[in-house]
Amino acid sequence: MRVVELDVGNTAIKWRCIQNGQHVAKGRVEGAVDGLKALPFAGVSAVRIASVVGGSREKEVTALLDHLGLDYEMATSQAECVGVKNAYADVGKLGVDRWLAMLAAYTKSQSACIVIDAGTALTIDIVDKDGCHRGGYILAGASLVLKVLSEATGKVRFGSESAKALLPGLSTDECVHNGKWIGLVGAVRAAINEAESIIGCHYQVFITGGDGMVLNELAGGAANSWCYCEDLVLDGLEPALSKA
Repeated sequence: MRVVELDVGNTAIKWRCIQNGQHVAKGRVEGAVDGLKALPFAGVSAVRIASVVGGSREKEVTALLDHLGLDYEMATSQAECVGVKNAYADVGKLGVDRWLAMLAAYTKSQSACIVIDAGTALTIDIVDKDGCHRGGYILAGASLVLKVLSEATGKVRFGSESAKALLPGLSTDECVHNGKWIGLVGAVRAAINEAESIIGCHYQVFITGGDGMVLNELAGGAANSWCYCEDLVLDGLEPALSKA
């Protein structure tokens, strides 16, 4: 059995191909969805999709798959799946990327977990040992922090980042970029501290997203036991759709 999985974002689409349970190819399509035409769709029996974009971009993806004659399934947030129970009163309002990441993390750990996704937004979700989602946080991610500083301030002008660090900056460039990281790392540390008051001290931290590895490294010794999973959202597709 050959399956292609898609994680559709606003500016890029992550994909991977699975054959007989083995990951045989993966990649990233930037920009227009036409780039999906180059994917290894030959012999594919199903396409699984996680999409946080909705609207015209999502329609472009599904229209392309229809044109190629491919069957696809779109994941949605559910009230309960593989032991994880959604905390939202309106379960569909929980972002599907957060839901899938929680499903994957809980499936891997079978215990309390904290799930961090460091992308355009930084999301942090808490799941207790019984699989109950105990809430979470949504913050601006690294790129959004820079965008706000650039567009909403008159005199804060900064260039590119020379190194990723938490040290106090000695130039505006360093102050902005190091400040961005210390804000995100500080938010994660504070969220974990709050989570411990809810789920106790026995839990596994999972981190994913484009800036996940950077946060993992900058968090220092506290992050030595964290589990970095590049494709955590995609990992949640199979359990979500097999139990749909």
